[in-house]
Amino acid sequence: MKAVFFERPGGLEVLRYGDFDDPIPNEGEALVRVKAGGLNRLDIWLREDRDNIRNIPMPHIPGSDVSGTVEKIVGQAGFRIGQDVVLNPAIPCGLCPRCKKGQPCELVKIFGVKNQGGYAEYVVAPIAQLYPKPPHLSFIEAAAFPLTMLTAWHMLAGRAHVQPGETVFIWGASGGLGSAAIPVARYLGARIIAAAKSEEQARRIRELGVDETVVYTRDDVDQKVKSLTHGQGVDVVFESVGQKTWPTTLAMLRPFGRVVIAGTTTGDVGTQDLSDLYVRQLSMLGARMGTKEEFETVLRLIASGHLKPIIDRTFPLSQAAEAQRRMVDGKHIGKIVLEIP
Repeated sequence: MKAVFFERPGGLEVLRYGDFDDPIPNEGEALVRVKAGGLNRLDIWLREDRDNIRNIPMPHIPGSDVSGTVEKIVGQAGFRIGQDVVLNPAIPCGLCPRCKKGQPCELVKIFGVKNQGGYAEYVVAPIAQLYPKPPHLSFIEAAAFPLTMLTAWHMLAGRAHVQPGETVFIWGASGGLGSAAIPVARYLGARIIAAAKSEEQARRIRELGVDETVVYTRDDVDQKVKSLTHGQGVDVVFESVGQKTWPTTLAMLRPFGRVVIAGTTTGDVGTQDLSDLYVRQLSMLGARMGTKEEFETVLRLIASGHLKPIIDRTFPLSQAAEAQRRMVDGKHIGKIVLEIP
């Protein structure tokens, strides 16, 4: 099969488009003919991980978001050959105490990290991770929501428990995860303030349904947010930037505010005044992927039109390096998707 892979970590130059062995499904797995695959920041981190701290297999095919057609099934399954499917990229470990109790997994594995991913003509996936693709969704749309929309839902609904009328501030609203938070926060009934790099980016983000924007390269973010909230601050900060934004994140929270974090793109180490946490009774919440039940909720809301994936651009599989370059350069608004003919 044709695939995009890398044999060693590095820059964009290590990505190769060429022939790769066809995957073979084992018991409990299905072979899927990939029609579209979404890009995620995770793909960049894996490629740039020069120390390979995640111990991923080499050569490695990245890609966690997959939509396609069932080609082969090994085992019992409620699917038929030729059926269009979408993959839930959050795979329970099956070993942790929570899994053994039938509860949501505490050590969720992400498809495309320890196994070969979706930048390819075919993938093998656990049958339990496959869901019927809603008929009205294109393959591109179906590959544009799984990882990011699931994570955004888990962050805002599952962890922060956003309520109607609350105000949510979104960092990184132009990226795949941040843009997914916009329709989720809107569905939950929140008022949305989002960060933007430029006035042009702010205009484009507002078109996605954001109520207010703050241009962080120009404005004092904390002061602008306080002005927009009549001095109160926000109820929830959607955080995925980390070290660079952490002080501002905590400063803009109102008393009893919550910050929910699922990424640290600018660094892992942040500091805070611990007394400020208890005086203002703030909550810091970690989030990673989401549960099976949350994926099914997101899929149902996508199918009904209540949530809609935001797509930036599509690229053919052979141009995956250019697609990743667009993500690295921060030129995208929403999800970048690879098409596989």
